[in-house]
Amino acid sequence: MGVMTRETAGEPETYRASSAPWLTGFLVVLGLVVCFAGWGHTVAHHAGAVFGGLALAALGYALYWRPRLEVHTDEVRVVNPLRTVSIPWSRIVDVRTRFAVTIATDQGAHSCFALPSAGAGAALRSGVDAVNRNHPIARPGGAVRVGDLTSTASGAAAHRVRDTWQRKIETGELDVFARDAAPDPVRVRYVPGPLAAVVLLAAAGAVLFTV
Repeated sequence: MGVMTRETAGEPETYRASSAPWLTGFLVVLGLVVCFAGWGHTVAHHAGAVFGGLALAALGYALYWRPRLEVHTDEVRVVNPLRTVSIPWSRIVDVRTRFAVTIATDQGAHSCFALPSAGAGAALRSGVDAVNRNHPIARPGGAVRVGDLTSTASGAAAHRVRDTWQRKIETGELDVFARDAAPDPVRVRYVPGPLAAVVLLAAAGAVLFTV
């Protein structure tokens, strides 16, 4: 299953890919290796090695640790490398897992970079429980997509979103047919900072090594 943080004291439930910790850790360790192995004979080379190491660590954060899906009380938040999408529960019309966990709304669909659909091997490793715990909405006609298996990161996240969404409808907290009062809009915020930092650190390191 993917990396998941339970909701506590108002904090959201957070879902990441199961590979996120070790991929992030690998790039951080690789950054340390570059930092020490690239240590040169001049101050410029020292600084270049440090910038190169920081660039790799920043890349691990921007591509593997920062991307996530958050389940909040009032919305679902999809955090991708370049943008963050906040989706109110009232805007959701479907949750898909064909290629990645995708939250479909009445204004368009938003895929989660951190939660791609699992491969065929996930079906072989999963047990009966992963199928039985699957949300009924996810399997029309009894078919179960690999990306919906609750033993996978994408399946666990999709199951949680579907379950919460259905519970809100059944309890009357959410009325999907009430469109008289305009629901809150889907908010998209672009966040280029993390990847821009990677480019700037890498460029600075390359320049300093050529000095």
